[in-house]
Amino acid sequence: MIEDQLLKIRKVLPSDIPIMHKWECDDEIGKLVGIEKPRSLNDMVLGYEKYFDGLKLNLNLFTIEYNDICVGRIELGNLDKENNHAAFGIVIGDKAMQNKGLGSFALNYLLNYAFNELKLVKIYGEVYDYNIASQKFLTKLGFHLDGILRKHEFFKGAHRDMYQYSLLREEFI
Repeated sequence: MIEDQLLKIRKVLPSDIPIMHKWECDDEIGKLVGIEKPRSLNDMVLGYEKYFDGLKLNLNLFTIEYNDICVGRIELGNLDKENNHAAFGIVIGDKAMQNKGLGSFALNYLLNYAFNELKLVKIYGEVYDYNIASQKFLTKLGFHLDGILRKHEFFKGAHRDMYQYSLLREEFI
């Protein structure tokens, strides 16, 4: 288990990018989050510069930090202010920190931010059919399985089913 006083969620900083690039290059993590071909560090830096310059208004990126070290990332993207919903993503990139409660802490932080500060109605995310750990994680946190998007994404040489989960504001509160 983790010590809460050593765990914090903060906005992503440029100094986090090299660490996150290592995660993107990890085959095991890439398979779980849908990275077929990792970007170069330079391409990743350029992509994040658009975010830091305020050009990606429908995206909120947060670093999961434990003991002052970047160990994961959580994001709120595809922010739709007209319909009041957004997609989320999470990765605990430091394998030594996986399955220790950081994901639950971070996702609860993100849900609080989404529902209480942004006043969203729904948060949703997709999980590959083979990612059983993430499916169990979301179910444990109260997410609802909305459905299976059959052969929704071509990844690693095959069309993959995606399990779509959501949580409504009233289910969080």
